[in-house]
Amino acid sequence: MAAAHELAVNGAASMVSESQDAVGGLCRTMLFDDCRFDVGPHRFFTRNEEVRQLFDDIVAEDLINVPRLTRIYYNGKYFDYPLTAKNALFTLGAANAVQMVLSYITSTCSNKSKNAVTFEDLVVGQFGRRLFEIFFKTYTEKVWGIDCSRIGAEWAGQRIKGLNLFTAALNALVGDKKKMIKTLVDEFVYPRLGAGQFYEKMADKVTSLGSEIMLNSQVVRLNRDGNRIVSAVLRQNGNEVEVEADNFFSSIPLTDLINIISPAPPQVIMDACAKLRYRDHMSVQLKYSGHPFPHNWIYVHAKEVGMARICDYRNFSRQMTSDDNISPLTVEYFTFKEGPLWGKPDHELIAMAAKEMETMNVASANNVANGYVVRSEKAYPLIELDYDNHVETLKSWLSNIANLTPIGRAGMFKYNNQDHAIATGMLAARNAMGIGKYDPWKVNIDAEYHEGGEI
Repeated sequence: MAAAHELAVNGAASMVSESQDAVGGLCRTMLFDDCRFDVGPHRFFTRNEEVRQLFDDIVAEDLINVPRLTRIYYNGKYFDYPLTAKNALFTLGAANAVQMVLSYITSTCSNKSKNAVTFEDLVVGQFGRRLFEIFFKTYTEKVWGIDCSRIGAEWAGQRIKGLNLFTAALNALVGDKKKMIKTLVDEFVYPRLGAGQFYEKMADKVTSLGSEIMLNSQVVRLNRDGNRIVSAVLRQNGNEVEVEADNFFSSIPLTDLINIISPAPPQVIMDACAKLRYRDHMSVQLKYSGHPFPHNWIYVHAKEVGMARICDYRNFSRQMTSDDNISPLTVEYFTFKEGPLWGKPDHELIAMAAKEMETMNVASANNVANGYVVRSEKAYPLIELDYDNHVETLKSWLSNIANLTPIGRAGMFKYNNQDHAIATGMLAARNAMGIGKYDPWKVNIDAEYHEGGEI
């Protein structure tokens, strides 16, 4: 959508093929029983002024500021997130707090995070073994479905960049909003009608400028002639149509992209593609009577329940529900399609989510009035050890196709955020129009462009 918008405002026509019935992908907003639900909680925050300005301009009068209030649930207790020394001390107890500090000192002395290869090595080095076991290991393995020793250190570096036990404690004591670590940001902007409103309004602008958006439309084949893509075959309502274009941008999963190119890439490329995996995501959307908690969302680190996170959109915007006594909740589960959860009927998943909320003493199962389930395939690129070598193999081959550009999280197999995805789309569009020469792969985790500062 960001690429389509950049093209449209510069007078270039485009077509967006969207497989869902609404724009926004994992950031879309859905209306159900007079409530609005996102796929999962989204907070928009960026250090990139141009991306921020685009977000402000598109959402405009519908933009609201939301105080961030998040907590961690572990061992039957709730902890502040970000962690504070006082809260951790009184909730875990003095003995545990002392063990955490001693563990941190031991890890710092061993310099374990300096040349970290795995997620476990990096986090233990920055927080100590004790804190890693309590607040990182269980949650991370819920999200990714593999042991922390098999997850690349890059993912931890992206999510907690610049943060360790010392900086977290220092920030809690003295604060510094100008140099605030992004994991600690305590306020974010949000469209009043859900995260998807940004993309809905962007779509209105794109179509008003003459471009086309096709919903429920899936790209099933990209026809290649040498080093160029000449056309895309789209399937919509059982019918197939072939579309020719000068340039193609792909935000579908990188592995899917490789598999729909015809003629197919060489076998070495197909082999590298087969070694990359994505993690699937399930949202159990619940219409809940009452106001169960004041937080935007809660990270669930407890082993006794399967959920990873729970959020209340009423605490993002009061206009996410037409009835002030109703709370639209999302209970999130991470899984693989071949796992036991994916194929369960919706009513069983709704009952399970309600029961787990009651187990946590966060909400009553009896207050769940209605619900449905959203299944999102290949939602998160799995940052396994050696994944980057396989991505580099695919990237190298794709770079020879002059008019095809992967963009976005799934499209580039990069665990980036919403603002990074927007930036990659903008850069790709500028390349296509000849008004810049950028490499979208060089958008880093702070949404800056390595070769030229902020875009």
